[in-house]
Amino acid sequence: MKFVKPNHPILTKLAKTLTPDKINSPKIKQVIEQMLKIAHGEQKDGNKPIMVGLAAPQIGILKRIILVDIKADGKGGIGNLRVFINPEITWASKKEGEWYEGCFSIGRVCGIVSRSTSIKVKAYTLKTKFPHRKGEYELKEEKFKGYVSRIFQHEIDHLNGIRFPDLISDPNKLHWVLKKEFSIYRNKQAWKNWPNKYSFEKWKRIKH
Repeated sequence: MKFVKPNHPILTKLAKTLTPDKINSPKIKQVIEQMLKIAHGEQKDGNKPIMVGLAAPQIGILKRIILVDIKADGKGGIGNLRVFINPEITWASKKEGEWYEGCFSIGRVCGIVSRSTSIKVKAYTLKTKFPHRKGEYELKEEKFKGYVSRIFQHEIDHLNGIRFPDLISDPNKLHWVLKKEFSIYRNKQAWKNWPNKYSFEKWKRIKH
């Protein structure tokens, strides 16, 4: 399984909900294992932006499955990658905050997005970190805040056919960031005043 191209139509479609009897099926277990393998592989590659989340449509699977690293801090820190099936935001704070976002389904495009600073998520989640064990899924509602809540919102958007540039209306907040520039963009908070802009017209051409 590999990332689909930015103009792949699956990235604009609504992902399908999994019924409880399908969650433990061999096919879904294989999908989850592959997603975890991809995410862990990307996290170990020091030459790339660190993967803190992944949605099944990004690798061509139209199912409501996401991965979120709940230890991610937006500054390169990671440590607990978890699986969430049929995630649903049941509550979102009225308070919003801005932070940079990037996406493996877009390439070198980054941008500043305003999102709720805390949310509650209801989803089937793994009781253990071994996807092949039976009976490890449970339906839970958990609260997340800060950067982790942003990851959830970003990944759930993928399940609804939305990518972060769709949420940006200010042309100064959509950026082009080379691979060699990303550490500066992220670590030095240069994203707040990044000089290299990316036009909405180019984004529309990529998307379609």
